[in-house]
Amino acid sequence: GDEVVISADNHPSNHRAWTEKAKRYGFSVTVVDAVTPHPGPEYYLEAFRKAVTPRTRLVAFTHVTSTVGDGFPANELCALARERGALSLVDGAQTFGVLDVDLSQMQPDFYTGSGHKWPCAPRGTGVLYVRRTAQAALSPSIISLYPGSVGISRSHEGIGQRDEPAMIAFGQALRMQMTIGRPAIESHARELAQALIAGLSSTGGVKVWTHSDPARSASIVAFQPASLDPRRLARALYENHRITAQVRGGEDRPGLRLSPHLYNTHADVERTLAAVRRYLTSGV
Repeated sequence: GDEVVISADNHPSNHRAWTEKAKRYGFSVTVVDAVTPHPGPEYYLEAFRKAVTPRTRLVAFTHVTSTVGDGFPANELCALARERGALSLVDGAQTFGVLDVDLSQMQPDFYTGSGHKWPCAPRGTGVLYVRRTAQAALSPSIISLYPGSVGISRSHEGIGQRDEPAMIAFGQALRMQMTIGRPAIESHARELAQALIAGLSSTGGVKVWTHSDPARSASIVAFQPASLDPRRLARALYENHRITAQVRGGEDRPGLRLSPHLYNTHADVERTLAAVRRYLTSGV
């Protein structure tokens, strides 16, 4: 039967969607193992190359993982899928709005992005890009007013009474980012992330999970704060310093996730490092 190849590092919602669909429609799901620390793009290329078979219909992977910020070689993986006659789906939730993504180079069949994350837009907004050659393979899961004859996008928009103010705000958020410039946003965010990685790596007792090589990461920095409870540290950082850190990583890479963006500065990085070091010394 048909199969879908995914990565173990996919977001749980992405992973669950495929396993549930597999139960319903009878195809199989092959999972490419994640490796810690990030072994480099060559590992993932070879692992997917081994996993894809003539029965593979789609390859689905995360551009940058939400846990520790591992970056996948998206351009090469999409090319691999094309070479093997499979479709490609890229989860861009952690790249859309912070990296200067060029879909004309990546050439995915499907690319998704969340509006409420890096684009700084309201919840409930997002994008789905469908490559023209893949559009005929889609059929809407919800049937409403618009038949397929009105175009691919309209035929998939029968979702009830959507939040129009949120969609308008989404558009304005994207216009703001285009005014600043995607290359400038990426450069600034990566610079701050590298400063965090360097500072945390030089702090005794801290284990940094995110790779220092920019080719293997983006603007997510994940770390384990020695013996401190990550949840208590996250609470102290927010309540006492208004620094937002998410508890992420799972059992194999537990800790906190920081996500510097266009509105942050090097002063924010230094303030964060000082606070973490203070709690490592005094406890929380």
